[in-house]
Amino acid sequence: MARPKSPPRVCGPYEERGGTRFRIRVIGNGAEKNLYFSTRAEAVAAKDDAERELLSPATYVIRDLIVEFAEDKQRQGSCKPETAAHELGRLQFFLADFLDDDIRDITPKRAEEIYCAATTVISSKTGKPLEAASHRFYLNLAKRFFSWAEKRGYLAANSFKTVRPVGRPNTGKPQLRIDEANRFVATALQMFDEGGDVLALAAVVALLMGMRASEVLKRRVRDVDCGGKVLWIDGGKTRNARRHLKVPKVLQPRLLKLCEGKPPEAPILGPNRNGGPRHHRVLWAAVGRICERANVPRVCTHSLRGLWATLSIESGALSDVVASSLGHGSFEMTAKHYAQPEAVSGARTQRVLDLLDLDTEPQPRRSVEPCEAQAEQLLANLPPEILQKLLYLAVARGVVRQ
Repeated sequence: MARPKSPPRVCGPYEERGGTRFRIRVIGNGAEKNLYFSTRAEAVAAKDDAERELLSPATYVIRDLIVEFAEDKQRQGSCKPETAAHELGRLQFFLADFLDDDIRDITPKRAEEIYCAATTVISSKTGKPLEAASHRFYLNLAKRFFSWAEKRGYLAANSFKTVRPVGRPNTGKPQLRIDEANRFVATALQMFDEGGDVLALAAVVALLMGMRASEVLKRRVRDVDCGGKVLWIDGGKTRNARRHLKVPKVLQPRLLKLCEGKPPEAPILGPNRNGGPRHHRVLWAAVGRICERANVPRVCTHSLRGLWATLSIESGALSDVVASSLGHGSFEMTAKHYAQPEAVSGARTQRVLDLLDLDTEPQPRRSVEPCEAQAEQLLANLPPEILQKLLYLAVARGVVRQ
């Protein structure tokens, strides 16, 4: 038989340490808390305040706290405004049935039930239950939100702390094969050239240059530089996103065409209704249209970026070089001491283009001396960490300039 809960109350004050410290105990909402004071008068005053609060406790409505949570993250600079807005929407979706409840009403048992229900929710995109990665994302977000509320004193303990995730998330996203990617690119370019579909061209940019959807959609006229040969990315999701990339020849005239007659700050791919960059969902929809028309499996926008990385690595690029070209952080040291990320990005992109047969202009093949060929073969067989060490020693001894 379950033991009935005792009513909220405040006990004390208790004299401790020979009268040098006084303690009161606050019992309520399924938790107990001890508070310590230097004098009995302070302890008595605190006890009166605590009793008044227990008699008329404050109400912490989940809907309001979610907004406060998002605003607090922006104020602290821990995320970008769009990230905070996204998490706010996801929390409101996950806790939709409890938005008008007090956060203290979400017990550990109810938190478990909320998560279990999320594992059976039908996705509006796929018509199937949420993937493990999706409902695990919601659980992790709820844990962070309730942990924040606990630290703010809105509840005694994080109700989601003990909820265990279920299912095994898939690693990576489905990617197109090389022949499928060729059809995808050819179809998308045709949709742009013949129908003026700028989002189709945006999808090709994401695939051939390894850019994030937001990076593609936020590009402005002034970012297309050097006669269309260079594309600047002045910032993005991470601190390593700032870079400039070599534009493949197949894209150069098309990007220049989009820039014609537009002011420097105008979005290359057009604005949204409010004049800002378009939302990544429009590019997601465009990728779906291209896949359907090209008769290839449906993939997401982020999968195109992943395909760029896959083809780059498989064509011989070091994994940390590829990471840097993607705007990730694991190439920081190499970029600082030996080469800028954009210097190697062009070579990686050219290899992707070679695999996809998109740059048909023949390149003259220079003759290679036997000793040079042997040296290249030796370098190709070296592990990445040994090759980087050799480069470091070469710079340190003055054989190679930084």
